[in-house]
Amino acid sequence: MDDNIARKKTRAYGDIKAAFGPDSVTAQIRLTTSRVAGAAMEPRAVTAAPDPETDGLKVWTSTQNVFGVREAIAGALGLEEESVRVVAEDVGGGFGAKGSAFPEEILTALAAWRLKRPAQWVASRSEDGSTTAQGHGSVIEVEIASDHDGKLRAIRGRLLHDLGAYSASGAGQPDLIVSHMLSAYIVPAMSMDTQLIYTNTVPSGFIRGGGRPLGNYATERVMDRLARALNISPVELRRRNMVQPEQIPFTTGFPAGRAGLVYDSGNYPRLLDLALQKLGDIPEHIDDGRLVGFGVACCVESTGFGGGEPARLRVNKDGSADLYIGSTPQGQGHQTMAAQVAADRLGWPFEKIRVTAADTKNTPPAELTAGSRSAVQVGNATSKAATAVRKRLLERAGDVLEADAADLIIEDGVIAVRGAPSKKVPITEMIPSEGLEVLETFDPKRPLAYSSSCHVAVVAVDPDTGQVEILRYVIAHDTGQAINELIVEGQMHGGYAHGIGYALYEAATYDADGGFRAASFLDYTIVSTGEVDEPELVHIVTPTDANPEGFKGAGESGTIPAPAAISNAVEDALRKRKPDAVVDRLPITSDRIVELLSQ
Repeated sequence: MDDNIARKKTRAYGDIKAAFGPDSVTAQIRLTTSRVAGAAMEPRAVTAAPDPETDGLKVWTSTQNVFGVREAIAGALGLEEESVRVVAEDVGGGFGAKGSAFPEEILTALAAWRLKRPAQWVASRSEDGSTTAQGHGSVIEVEIASDHDGKLRAIRGRLLHDLGAYSASGAGQPDLIVSHMLSAYIVPAMSMDTQLIYTNTVPSGFIRGGGRPLGNYATERVMDRLARALNISPVELRRRNMVQPEQIPFTTGFPAGRAGLVYDSGNYPRLLDLALQKLGDIPEHIDDGRLVGFGVACCVESTGFGGGEPARLRVNKDGSADLYIGSTPQGQGHQTMAAQVAADRLGWPFEKIRVTAADTKNTPPAELTAGSRSAVQVGNATSKAATAVRKRLLERAGDVLEADAADLIIEDGVIAVRGAPSKKVPITEMIPSEGLEVLETFDPKRPLAYSSSCHVAVVAVDPDTGQVEILRYVIAHDTGQAINELIVEGQMHGGYAHGIGYALYEAATYDADGGFRAASFLDYTIVSTGEVDEPELVHIVTPTDANPEGFKGAGESGTIPAPAAISNAVEDALRKRKPDAVVDRLPITSDRIVELLSQ
């Protein structure tokens, strides 16, 4: 190799040269983001043992991708995939970092296969921190142009992304970073040069948001810079450039697939208004001498990637039901979500549905759990399976009751003729002794559904110590039809905590010679309950035709705009003491704030 550049690529559309003509108003910023770690509660661990059922192997592992691990082990050991069973039970967090197969999983399986006895590998906290995929680590130079009324004309710039010592899943991050620079705005032209850079660090991958927070951070930061150049408020600049609800579905112009990148749903101006209404009046100052700042950031998030998602549903003679899904959850509540969808579409008691996930024995291959995809993909696959079982039950009952299946209803454990309640049959009598089972897959032509949100933050900054306190934080979000509102709320809270970490705390740092300095929680700082107050939430629903159920992802909407919203708020506070202060690094440490104010 002549240099350490792994790949160069330019993503462009529109007339960039004209957009940055002499009559344009422009603003620019150079941003640096530290690497971040997944920092899951449970370090990676794997156990493998001979499996007499298949004459192969059974592997228990802490992963987000049981089928990906199975494929890697079978390929390395020269086994048929069907003879390798991979199970991920009660995984203690993943956040994207566990989305790929790791060498330890293959080596543990190899030891068990050759020795014909169980083998196990369990990472210590430091080993996990030093070997599991990391994210971010980008330098983004971005420039934005508008006319003198603040209507955007273009975005251009350069992205340098840290790939690590070897190419892994992080090689796909630039596409997500750049596409999410569009945010909620009409951007007539864009040109971004991207480079993947090899470094002496852990191979990079996807951490919560998967690069989306970086693209959003770039645009939402430079939007504030442009607002100052135009002498208008950051809120007003955003209002003037938002995609309007009557423009949905909105073709952005960004090249992606056959039709380009198209926003399928959303009401972005309403999200901004609701967030500001919820926030109310903003204090100009507080009595203890700390500096108060306000920040806003909006986002549009791609959710639901993939296709061919399986769900297998079996109803048993005793009235119970078994649902098998291919996803690999790590605490997101997939079992509860899937059981609710199945119960509703099938007309079955929720408590009689057992859900099994993350076991390669039970379904055809499924994608990993990542990218806010599970509600869209698993939810719709489950709905298809439940609807198919319901149809077969009603057809069987129609023959018995001498009625059209369309005139039958399922209620309280019986199938009855609508309008003739005396004509009924217990539902268990329609189930054959061997049970009734269907396998369905969800494979939409257009899998992506776009969630959206607007975050507003009010912070207080101590100018002497550099300490930042978040006084108020509001998230107005549109994550589609909620399957379980409590789970959605939990995702927003957890996502927000992650976003605070990106903005103020988390940094996977290295020495100049490549030595990792933050392998444990002694050196890698994550937020705890003391730093995370409850965000104030506003939820709206706009319809999407991307999937029959109207589901959208919610796993990362609480994270993506948070670094930008908090950065904008901190900079707003600092400028009251130092008008030319620029917040251009993540995380925003206390030392950095003191340095900015003393320059």
